[in-house]
Amino acid sequence: MKHRSLSFVLSLTLLLASAIPSFAAEGVSGRDLFSQKEIETSGTGHSGLIVVFLSSKCPCSNSHLPELKSLAQTYPDFSFVAVHSNADEPETQAQDYFKSQALPFPVIQDVDSKLAIRFKALKTPHAFVMSPTGEILYQGGVSNSADFSKASKHFLRDALQDLKEHHSVRTTEGRTLGCMIKRS
Repeated sequence: MKHRSLSFVLSLTLLLASAIPSFAAEGVSGRDLFSQKEIETSGTGHSGLIVVFLSSKCPCSNSHLPELKSLAQTYPDFSFVAVHSNADEPETQAQDYFKSQALPFPVIQDVDSKLAIRFKALKTPHAFVMSPTGEILYQGGVSNSADFSKASKHFLRDALQDLKEHHSVRTTEGRTLGCMIKRS
């Protein structure tokens, strides 16, 4: 009986571990939306890597862009990258939109939604904070509101501040609000 229980616990542990994305020793790579060149970014040499899935037409995603620009400026020790995964948004539309927004970090065009699938990203904006070793320290919404101007909680900012102060992230997961990512 003990053997069956141990076997069940081991099987359950392996199943749960396979459900959590593993990013150790991996950065985020893909084709830069503007230069069309392959780029790779990681948290190595920084305090961590911030990956944010964005949309060129989602109002929720768009309302969070000023906050993301501010965060990139306020926390220069972190590496930031945006990912555009929506198959229903033409690449030229995304190029025009994100160019007009002048984000201070690269935007990767997620061909075939490979990064969205890998990260299990659901909506835009969906943010991930990764340690330099690839451990996900926070995932979820940038804030607790679909309209950033009405937010009462700033999940991403709080996570970055916790890390800057060398504390554990208090809130490791926040509800993701916004438009569903349309996969290929």
